[in-house]
Amino acid sequence: MIVAFTLFGYAVLAATGGAALLRRATWPLYAPRLAIAAWLATGLSVLLAVFAGALSLAVRLHFVGSTLAELLQICITNLRSAYATPGGAVLTSLGLAIALFVSARAAWGIGWALHSSYRHRRRHGALIDLLGRRHPDRDLVVIDHPGAAAFCLPGRPRRVVVTSSALALLTADELSAVLAHERAHLHGRHHLIVAIAKGLRRSFPGLPIFVWGDDEISRLVEMAADDSACRNSSPRSVANALMLLAGGRPPAATLALGGHSTELRLRRLMDRRSAPLRSLTSVGLVGGIAIILAAPAILALIPAMVAAGMEYCGLT
Repeated sequence: MIVAFTLFGYAVLAATGGAALLRRATWPLYAPRLAIAAWLATGLSVLLAVFAGALSLAVRLHFVGSTLAELLQICITNLRSAYATPGGAVLTSLGLAIALFVSARAAWGIGWALHSSYRHRRRHGALIDLLGRRHPDRDLVVIDHPGAAAFCLPGRPRRVVVTSSALALLTADELSAVLAHERAHLHGRHHLIVAIAKGLRRSFPGLPIFVWGDDEISRLVEMAADDSACRNSSPRSVANALMLLAGGRPPAATLALGGHSTELRLRRLMDRRSAPLRSLTSVGLVGGIAIILAAPAILALIPAMVAAGMEYCGLT
């Protein structure tokens, strides 16, 4: 029982306080990839904590077995004994219901988001195949449109699409920056990351870790693509292309250079302080992300490790 409430308390704290700390932090501006990992890791840690807490509520172990067969036999025995009393039956049923609900709800939301994104990409891809034409000198598809926009379509084949109006506005260096930005989205599979964030938000719409996480991840993937573009193009070229394409309206379910938080991204590109974090700081952040992921398992196993040193192994 103590283990279950500890895990539930950790989940509430991480889903609210942890999300607030991440949202207010300034380091994500300098390390967007690590920030994406931090948001996803915190969200996964919350789900794992709730799931583990629900299972520990349903199966209150009293012995630590040395083999998997022993552990399964113990779980079955404890489930039977739990259902032997009305109070135990209620707690066990509640724990199993919570575990089933959380896992099913998360799977449904992510599955819905992935399917919806795939459906939109497939429809837009069919239109681009019909209306677009290959650029003679660049690896991109051109469509005639009065609005200046550039975006990418993941899948097979992966395509970077630029409108004719955008081609007329962009210089050669700016076009190279645009292509690098969109290819960074494709290589990083950012569409999957964004879809997972949106799916979790749909599954658990009231939790800050998923509501804010969806908003922040949508911005962070654009910053990460900006950084990739700056490796081969100057920040000024990336910023100029961003300003020229900021008013464009790319199709839904696509990732475009003129996407989210244009003003913030422009300030970041032109601010010399937005250099990458130092190696020691990055290592510390990676370690923190690993601890966040391991936290539910650590909280669940501490009583077992303490009990293993005793003559008996009661976990409750």
